[in-house]
Amino acid sequence: MTKVLVARPGEGASFQQMPNELNELVGGSVQCVQLEHNYILYCNHEGNVLDLPANPYFARGIVKGNFVISKTDQNGNNLGLDADDYAFVMKTYIQNQHVNVK
Repeated sequence: MTKVLVARPGEGASFQQMPNELNELVGGSVQCVQLEHNYILYCNHEGNVLDLPANPYFARGIVKGNFVISKTDQNGNNLGLDADDYAFVMKTYIQNQHVNVK
């Protein structure tokens, strides 16, 4: 089971199973933002245009709407997050709350 971090404005962030359709989770067209160490953030490409609410949980900039953080291999295949990744993501990319594990 592939786990990822999912953060929703007003609802917080949690670790959950990777959704089948990222576009449904982010509410539209998916934008991929490469982070360091092969982590990747998925968000709504039109978050500003759609005036989605700012997501207060991302510590490295402004993301509008829901976002997902996962990890990829060198070929871009999604690997999900393990316990070490969880700790790194919490320390490096998440602010304003404690993340719940589901």
